[in-house]
Amino acid sequence: MLNVKASAQDSALELALAYAESGYSPVPLLRHNKVPPKELGGWQKFKERQPTTEEITKWFQGRDDLVVALICGKFIVVDADTPEAVNWAETNLPNTPCKVATGKGMHYYYNNPENFTTWVARRTDTSDPAKLIDIRGEGGLIIAPYNIHATGAIYEPKFIEEWDWHDTNDLPDLTKEHWAMITGVDKVNTKSISQPFELTGVVQGSRNDNAARLAGNLIAKGVSIEMVEFFVQSWNQQNKPPLPRSEISTTVNSIQKTHDRKNQQAPAFIQRNYNVKEPVDLYEPPGILKDVYEYSEEIAQIQQPSLSLQTALALGSVALGRMYKTDMNNFSSLFFMCIAKSGQGKENVKTVIETILEGAGFEDLMAGDGYTSSGAVYSLLRHKPTHVTVMDEFGKRLESISKSTNSNKEDAIQVLMEAWGRCHGTLRPDNYSMMTFTQKQQQEALDRHTIKPAITLIGMSVPRNFYGALSTGRIVDGFLNRFIVVESKLPRTVGRMVPYIEPSYKVCEWVRQVRAPMNDMEEIARDNAEMNLSQRSIAFDDDSKNLLKQLAYDLVDQQNKLEKDGLEVLLSRTREKAMRLALICQLADKPNSKKITGDMTKWAIDYVYYYDQLMVATCEDKVAGSEMESRIKQVLSFIRTQGEMGISKRDIDRKEIFRSMKSFEVKEIINRLINAGEVQEKDVRVKQTGRPMKRLVAIDPNFFED
Repeated sequence: MLNVKASAQDSALELALAYAESGYSPVPLLRHNKVPPKELGGWQKFKERQPTTEEITKWFQGRDDLVVALICGKFIVVDADTPEAVNWAETNLPNTPCKVATGKGMHYYYNNPENFTTWVARRTDTSDPAKLIDIRGEGGLIIAPYNIHATGAIYEPKFIEEWDWHDTNDLPDLTKEHWAMITGVDKVNTKSISQPFELTGVVQGSRNDNAARLAGNLIAKGVSIEMVEFFVQSWNQQNKPPLPRSEISTTVNSIQKTHDRKNQQAPAFIQRNYNVKEPVDLYEPPGILKDVYEYSEEIAQIQQPSLSLQTALALGSVALGRMYKTDMNNFSSLFFMCIAKSGQGKENVKTVIETILEGAGFEDLMAGDGYTSSGAVYSLLRHKPTHVTVMDEFGKRLESISKSTNSNKEDAIQVLMEAWGRCHGTLRPDNYSMMTFTQKQQQEALDRHTIKPAITLIGMSVPRNFYGALSTGRIVDGFLNRFIVVESKLPRTVGRMVPYIEPSYKVCEWVRQVRAPMNDMEEIARDNAEMNLSQRSIAFDDDSKNLLKQLAYDLVDQQNKLEKDGLEVLLSRTREKAMRLALICQLADKPNSKKITGDMTKWAIDYVYYYDQLMVATCEDKVAGSEMESRIKQVLSFIRTQGEMGISKRDIDRKEIFRSMKSFEVKEIINRLINAGEVQEKDVRVKQTGRPMKRLVAIDPNFFED
């Protein structure tokens, strides 16, 4: 939420700092002509990172000639500058809660799921209001609300439904259809008109580009590859001088590869690497878990079955916390991630758990989400060695950790990771952190230890924030693999009007039963962080052990395949999570059980394995590949700047933009670009004298015409 007074009296500096605090990237523009001031030194780099407080202060402090602009990308703005354009937008575009009056027209804010780029209308047809509309998308700038125009007009928000700068996922999507309606271009994110090729032949310097355009045009129209090469070779003879025939052949083949790649029917991402099938009994959890799941759905204003199921499992995790284990030293404590669109029912998870624990008389198991530092985690465990915490906006928290220079939150993450695996032992502060402490401070720190900590962590996030905050580093460090990650794919819906319903006596009694101490000593130790509580042990039966053994073999096979992409770590805790969940399932079915049966273990394995597989596929699609994809685009963009002469592989290593990459990464990227038909390696005569040299030359990306 934007932490700013909705007033035109706010200074540009105050306004910019407020937007930065809310997660946006503000940059300055001169008020009179809307261009960046020279001292900014270019704003493109802030597409990749937020400007710091120091940078913002340096730009805006003492300046009254600047306005605040926001870098678009995650959100997109439709800019209607005339009354006719405004009327058209109001009639044809989705209703958005964020509209900003500009003095001449209106800015309409939308979510940008397709990563649309900026579009500037050519205004060739003034009779069509849609052709008078600009779009500010990926890589574009927009004057932020609350600014004052050079004319004195205020960029005044016209929020509806009291929308107040919540996450941009609250906004409706701008779809491909809407893009096409405005731009008149079916092929989005590209130039509307490809540069024409010269059929009469061209001179040296533009031969390759024109050859690529001609080939692309013919291929796009369905001409066979043999005929394409015949036409392009014939055209080439008119050039002054002609390109070598072998070079024309290479160009045509590369264009064909690019065309095939761009037009192939891509399957759903979860089908690309794995045949991930939803278990037939996914929504039939054992015993009392089914009752909790049904209660969650019953009272939910917006029903989210997948999140309701997570709710039931999380309740089981905290209810059994610190008191039970398997004969293989597995405990009930689990971490859950619940992902859904903003305002679509995630809050029901906390409501259900809190209501049931209160009804059972164990409301003290609920804890706030104050994991702001490692010390805060230790302190909370001292008071509540068993607890459940629900962390809202978890994706934004992760994003904040990655951008912040304050290591406290990162330290808190490290302690949570350690606590997940220390359910059988003692969690202590690191010794090295006490080197400068007094003796009294050292003792106080040591007293913060917790024997057999039992944290049930539930993170909440919208998809964009969660996946945007993850990186290959966060995957590798083992944080993500501790979670059971569930993302609701249900579309937005209007909430129901439902009355308050008390949880059933059966559910509350189950919580009381499983947390009931067996003797007086256990009662004392149950909630005492310093006492070694002896857990009740439940053994896996033979069927369960066979299932777990087979799971281990399957996971090893999968990890071997994933190792090349650095994703094998995502499956390194799958079996442990399944064993913990099997313990919950068994006691949810029969609280006095002595054995964990194969049926319970199978359900737990199916659940964890299914969502871990989906997580792998999602990370491969959205996370693991994102860093590599960014680097590929960076390399391709640079090679394009080198024009027809291209660049040698040797020279690439000398360029500054590649110094952050390892040599094998650069090699891999170049190979991918060549195989994708984006770049060709060919002989280029750099000097009039001397032999041709092997150079990397980019293929014109705009060779295809609609």
